[in-house]
Amino acid sequence: MDFEFNYGIKLLNSFCLFLRRNLYFLFRVNQVKKTTEIMYRILVSILIVIPGILPSYGQDMLTNFDEAKIIAVKNQKFIMLNFSGSDWCGPCIKMKNEIFSNPSFKEFAAQNLILVNADFPRQRKNKLSEIQIKQNEALAEKYNLDGDFPKTILFTTDEKIVKEWIGFPKGSVQDFIGEIAQFLPEKKSAQKIYKHSTKLMGCRFDFSIQAEDQMQFDKALEVAINEIKRVENLISSWDDKSQTSKINSNAGIKPVKVDKELVQLIVRSKEISKITQGAFDISFGSIDENLWKFDGTMTSLPDSSETLLAVKRINYKNIETDETNNTVFLKEKGMKIGFGAIGKGYAAECVKKKLSDMGITAGVINASGDMTIWGQPVDNDIWTIGIANPNFRNMPFSSLKITNKAVVTSGDYEKFVVIDGKKYSHIIDPRTGFPASGLKSITVIAPNAELADALATAVFVLGKEVGLDLINQLDQIESIIINEEDEIFYSDNIKIY
Repeated sequence: MDFEFNYGIKLLNSFCLFLRRNLYFLFRVNQVKKTTEIMYRILVSILIVIPGILPSYGQDMLTNFDEAKIIAVKNQKFIMLNFSGSDWCGPCIKMKNEIFSNPSFKEFAAQNLILVNADFPRQRKNKLSEIQIKQNEALAEKYNLDGDFPKTILFTTDEKIVKEWIGFPKGSVQDFIGEIAQFLPEKKSAQKIYKHSTKLMGCRFDFSIQAEDQMQFDKALEVAINEIKRVENLISSWDDKSQTSKINSNAGIKPVKVDKELVQLIVRSKEISKITQGAFDISFGSIDENLWKFDGTMTSLPDSSETLLAVKRINYKNIETDETNNTVFLKEKGMKIGFGAIGKGYAAECVKKKLSDMGITAGVINASGDMTIWGQPVDNDIWTIGIANPNFRNMPFSSLKITNKAVVTSGDYEKFVVIDGKKYSHIIDPRTGFPASGLKSITVIAPNAELADALATAVFVLGKEVGLDLINQLDQIESIIINEEDEIFYSDNIKIY
């Protein structure tokens, strides 16, 4: 760096001469001399204290290879050795100015490399110490016998050569960075999985969120909980103030203007009803909660005439939606819509979007068996998700390796009532008004939890044969079914472990 410092001194001399010549007529000569001398001393001090003002190699390049190895081991970085001729080799000077002084390379090198320069000047060889000259020659004898300039070598932490470049690197600085990066070991992420469980929407929500630290996780959790509460306020049929309740209270009377979000959810629900031939139907809310209670208080079957009357009101075709004006109208008086068979999955997807938007790259939202999964977990390529055993709820009978999809499991073990020795599950067949039977558990794998939630309900209602036939006709949808005899059935393309 001596020639650079001398060059800086020459610039200072020129600058001071300029001051003396041009300020002469404004101040007396003695004052100009004194002022110039003071400025000279200040600027020289700056040059000594802050070498970065002068042209340099960006990230400070070491000149002692042995020292570089010690630092590399300590910081777990690769070593980059550069052979240069700083005062005679054109490509070497170009590499210094366009590569090593480039801001992008400087930032990359600071994070990943220990840079070492072995310089072989001609005009200013006497500026190097005898020790430095011997060190550089020893490096050349070991790594540059042909005398190539510039020559750049990338070493591992333990001094193994992984790549050599002779001459000025081809392509842009970013190309050079990319070429180096492919040889560097992957750094372990500082992120980890944080977990939390709480009760929302009347059920348990389990959050597994990958975050940088506790603070980021706490913020993500706050966002997630607030989003679930927002969704619940929108779709709840229990809250008299919700938009869904307003739709129900105006059944057979008039259309109700609601948020576009709710209209679109209803439109998608109707599409699923068409696909499943009514096995999934959000108008099942017409079955009054007094008909079936799964809280342990029910001791006899509901009145058949009341059930029949309620079933007559169930028909997704009588739900009119106006996407232009954002209105919903239930054509029959007494009709009710409810999102119990799709709401948790929808809420989980809403949370995933919110967290992804705020920079959460991986996580699992589990709404009592309705899971949406995204991203790559720390120290693993993919998430492993257990499939619940209907006979032993806390013991999975198999698992899936999965990401960027949803897994939803519904079963007769979640909520049920036993009347006269017979078990009745909470999953109501909208065509009969009675709980569906024949299956213990249904797991659906789909691109999103909203769809998987609705299809799980539909397949439970349709039964094993018709349900599997439906799943096998749908793109990107897979299923696992367990019947009441504990027999397991799979859709065509599923892979379990």
